[in-house]
Amino acid sequence: MLVLFAVATNVYLFVSSGERVSVVKVARDVAADHEITQADLERARVAVEPGVAVIPARQLDQVVGRRAAVALRQGTLLAVSQLSTQQSPPAGRTLVGMSLKPGAMPPGLAPGWKVRVVFTAGGQGQEPADGAQQSRAESIVPREVAAVVDQVDEPDTDGSTTVSLMVPDADSGKVARQAAAGMVVLVATERQDGT
Repeated sequence: MLVLFAVATNVYLFVSSGERVSVVKVARDVAADHEITQADLERARVAVEPGVAVIPARQLDQVVGRRAAVALRQGTLLAVSQLSTQQSPPAGRTLVGMSLKPGAMPPGLAPGWKVRVVFTAGGQGQEPADGAQQSRAESIVPREVAAVVDQVDEPDTDGSTTVSLMVPDADSGKVARQAAAGMVVLVATERQDGT
């Protein structure tokens, strides 16, 4: 009896393995609103119950370049509902890139973090790089702009890190000018993990 049970179990497992399908799986954690890259995804063969939403592995290339609508966790099967249909950046927002020296941003900065872009005062009485005259009171209290981190590159040879931020359209020019002048620091207000 025991031998027959073992044989029946092996037959069932063999038949079940033949019903596996190739799907798209998340290869590493991806922050919400992050643009999905090839390295973020992998193919996996799994047995899928009817009604479970998955993306067939043959559509993996169509997923690359889309944005995550929610935070994606490593090892989960990807579903269409987890992908954003919105164009990035969304209406009313602009992507601004900047190179930041060590100490000008929080350690571990990652896509999806909410930050404040703080404009620092220039050296030797230098005015902020926005081309407009400011009163002494305005220069004492630097302006801040709320932003969301879109992408963080690896530090280059001198330790500078290129960061891409989504900022309101109205503030994009000022943020870009201040960043180009090296008068920007980032302050984290909300990490992706909610802390």
